[in-house]
Amino acid sequence: MREPLAMSSPSPVLAPDVALELNPLLDRRALAQSFARATRLHIPDVLTQPSAVRLLQALQQETPWTVTLNKGQNFLDFEKMPPDERGRLAVGVFERARAGGFHYIYDTHRISRAGEPYNGPVVYLGRLFAFLNSANFLAFMREVTGLNDIAFADAQATLYRPGDFLTTHDDKTGGHKRRAAYVLNMTPGWCPDWGGILQFFDERGNVSQGFVPAFNALNVFRVPAEHAVSQVALFGGFRYSVTGWLHAR
Repeated sequence: MREPLAMSSPSPVLAPDVALELNPLLDRRALAQSFARATRLHIPDVLTQPSAVRLLQALQQETPWTVTLNKGQNFLDFEKMPPDERGRLAVGVFERARAGGFHYIYDTHRISRAGEPYNGPVVYLGRLFAFLNSANFLAFMREVTGLNDIAFADAQATLYRPGDFLTTHDDKTGGHKRRAAYVLNMTPGWCPDWGGILQFFDERGNVSQGFVPAFNALNVFRVPAEHAVSQVALFGGFRYSVTGWLHAR
C-alpha cells in the first residue's frame, strides 16, 4: 500500500538539516497548570517548524522500519518484511487480540531502550535522541509535569499502518522507574475517521479522552494510566511518531 499524500502536510523534500529546538513561544506555566489538573497534556507546535519538518523527513524517507508484535509474553521483531507476509502476521495478531489481553502490531525503529546513545543509521534520529536527553528538554519536562526526578528519556520511532493497533495497557512494568510517557506526533493531515487515536479510559472502561494524531505535537501523561492506540482504519493513512518514557534514576 502506498502512503497517501496529505494535502495539508509540509513538504519533507530537501528539508534543511537544522538543529532540533523547542518552540520558544510555549507557555510553560499554563502547560504545567493543565498537567497538574489532568495528569496528561497535549502540546501543539512543540518544536520549531523547521526542525519538525526535518524530523518528518527523517521518518518518512530515511528510517528503516521493523515490524513488531507480540505473542503473549514473546515480543517479536521482523526486519524487511514483505507486505503479503506482514498481512499474514497481522491476521494472527487480530485473532489473538479478539480473545483478549495485551496485543499490538506496528512498525518500529529502536532509538534507545534504556537511555543508551543511538548508534543506528539515521543521523537525524541520533540528534533527536540527544535533544530528548538534553538539559533544556528534560528541564522543560520536569517543569511541565512537576515530576522533578525525571532524569532521562528512552525512545523509539513508530509507524502505524492501516490495520495496526495497540490494545489497552498501563505501562506499569517491574524493574523500570517510568515517571511519564510521551508521544511526539509527527503525522500531517490526519483525519479522525482514520483511527490511530491515543485513548484513555476511566474506571468503567469508557473513553475519557483521546488525542488524534497530529503534526508537531507532544502528548505527555503520567504513568501508570490505562490507555491504547485504536486501530488505524483500513482506509486510513500512515501514523508517524516518536514515543517513549521519561525515567527517574
